[in-house]
Amino acid sequence: MAVGSAEAEYEAYVRKHETWNFATNLLDLTFFNFSNSFIFGATVLSLYAAHLTDSAVLVGLIPAIQQVAHHLPQLLLARYVETLPRKKPLLLRISVMERLPYLFVALLALLWPGAPRWLAYTVLALSLALATGAGGLGSPAWQNMLAKVIRPERRGIFFGLSNATGGLLGIAGAAISRHILGTRAYPTSFGLCFLLAFGAQVISWVALAGNREPARKPSKVSLPAKEYFRRLPDVLRGNPNFARYLVGRALIILGTMATAFYVIYARDAFAVDDAFAGALTMVALGSQTLFTPLLGVLADRKGHKWATEVCTALGVGAAALALVAPSAAWLYGVFVLMNVSTAGLMVANMSMIMTFAAPDDLPTYIGLSNTLLAVPILVAPVLGGWIVDLLGFQALFWVSLSLGALGLATMRWAVQEPSPVGVTAPAET
Repeated sequence: MAVGSAEAEYEAYVRKHETWNFATNLLDLTFFNFSNSFIFGATVLSLYAAHLTDSAVLVGLIPAIQQVAHHLPQLLLARYVETLPRKKPLLLRISVMERLPYLFVALLALLWPGAPRWLAYTVLALSLALATGAGGLGSPAWQNMLAKVIRPERRGIFFGLSNATGGLLGIAGAAISRHILGTRAYPTSFGLCFLLAFGAQVISWVALAGNREPARKPSKVSLPAKEYFRRLPDVLRGNPNFARYLVGRALIILGTMATAFYVIYARDAFAVDDAFAGALTMVALGSQTLFTPLLGVLADRKGHKWATEVCTALGVGAAALALVAPSAAWLYGVFVLMNVSTAGLMVANMSMIMTFAAPDDLPTYIGLSNTLLAVPILVAPVLGGWIVDLLGFQALFWVSLSLGALGLATMRWAVQEPSPVGVTAPAET
């Protein structure tokens, strides 16, 4: 079959199933985000970790484990993913292990409520590492599949709308978790939250399986692992704008080091109870529902670099507001700014990374980006916990604010909006 004819058939298949794929991926992300509302990282998960340890460093280690486990292994499968005509079969197998560990945490809390704190903490940490590690392994395949079935001009609204619908359901999820945390004894309350999160993730997996992905023979040939990894620095040297983008992202990530500690600060400074975490989650997800679709639409029109800058500024504003908060009520404003910033950055950066590279190079760009960013992701919350233990929350908020502002400046003046095609990785010989 002629190349032109095959390409025309491929494009026709994408167009034919465009609405279906948009809907099924929207359902997948909606229920994945819904699942997170039951164990919202900055509230419920941080609070559960604080029940299991008195060390702020160990509390900060939980989000660090999640983020590093998600980001660090992505290059391990990127080379293989580039050679697959269809990404979905591999993705579905990996996604089972991305979801199952949340059931492990739930069962321990529900079936052995008297488990030693060190054991419960260990199970939590290992389960989150397994779940997010599997998610990281599957991420290049997932994003590459999305790039095939969601056209570039619809990606901003897709990610924005999925965050909004997930946030809308998440308000209900947060209300349920707030009720559970306020009426059920510890640790049964947290066990039920994890069980509900697992149930929502099962629905998410079913929706993911509904993708109608066209097969496309890649132009890439599989390189030996040693040669593949040897060529990775050439990607950065050949695309300096991409390298500067990663520097800006690293600084922005370091500027989020206070995120996991806002709810701990509210508990220590204003003596709030566990149910307050559920209320904060509701406010955070409500703001996500209202503002993320708007950010997605604006990002499609004004550029994802612009959206990254706006959302970074909101994150800086959250740290500044926490610095001057005279009462727990001000934490609602902090969580509005923080969650709109976090959700908006996700929308902007997932869309932006897809424009740096040609389609066949995308798994490598995604894997390289996320693997390199694992370093600041690990450092940020652990360093945040160390600052809290040594200098207190006010110092943490100042450091977070300063690094976020530096990341904003880097993104604003050192990074250019990438073209839709991007720069290809070095050609194989």
